[in-house]
Amino acid sequence: MSFQRFGIITLISLYVLILAGGIVRSTGSGMGCPDWPKCFGQYIPPTQASELPFNYQEIYKEKLHGEVLFNPTKTWIEYINRLIGALTGLFMAITLVLSLKKGKSVFLPTLAAFLLVMANAVLGKYVVDSFLLPGVVTMHMLLTTGVLFFLLKALQTEKPKIELAQSQRKWIAINAIIICIQILMGTQVRENMDDVIRNLGENAKDQWIEALNLGYIIHRTFSWAILISHYFLWKNVQTSGLAQTPYVKAFVLCIGLSLISGVLMAYFALPLGSQPIHLASSLVLFGLHVHAWLKTRSI
Repeated sequence: MSFQRFGIITLISLYVLILAGGIVRSTGSGMGCPDWPKCFGQYIPPTQASELPFNYQEIYKEKLHGEVLFNPTKTWIEYINRLIGALTGLFMAITLVLSLKKGKSVFLPTLAAFLLVMANAVLGKYVVDSFLLPGVVTMHMLLTTGVLFFLLKALQTEKPKIELAQSQRKWIAINAIIICIQILMGTQVRENMDDVIRNLGENAKDQWIEALNLGYIIHRTFSWAILISHYFLWKNVQTSGLAQTPYVKAFVLCIGLSLISGVLMAYFALPLGSQPIHLASSLVLFGLHVHAWLKTRSI
């Protein structure tokens, strides 16, 4: 298989991994497996508490900060996320090998993406060991955006064909940066949400949003900056060559999904599925802007 085709498969698997990670977070399954790379000391995790050592609560008490009640659903959600992560890492390694024949312009960004994937795997272990320590999860997401950028850059093997005015291309870059900032702020809000859930309990779901700190208000308010900046982007590129591609319609769709899912989380107590959709649509939007910026050139 060619580098281009396998690279696209790798990119898709990366987005699937991101979606799976969002499901892990939204279901509170981040500590479904208290150890790494094994899960409850096993390569294939148990499906019921009877398959664990009789003193498993004592064994994992420190790692889980006292939350030792075995939940097979959360365990398997986290385990499947890890399997997808391992598969993505394998795909990334194969993509790196295939890039060797494509020259430095393709190999170097592919190598950067591969190294960031490996760093993220190591950081994933630390996320578990640190019991979702604030800041570590945000760094995990920052590395993910880096992987997306370098992999998209490697896949742009042809010279940019679409010519844009410098101001038009600038708006694409501005929106990519704004979306990246919003994603990182959203990750910090999610970290704060973990603290709120631990303090109030999972039965106080209708109180979670109100208990969030100032970071949530900033993240929510920053959505207006995204709407405004994308309005100017739309105005600047609607008569350009990019308007003939799916780019404009795709970023409007992603903004719509991100905003609707954000409103659902804010006003309907985080309904199931809203968080993964919110995260995935935002990262797809970031990828769209990076791809558009790479496939264009200034005139």
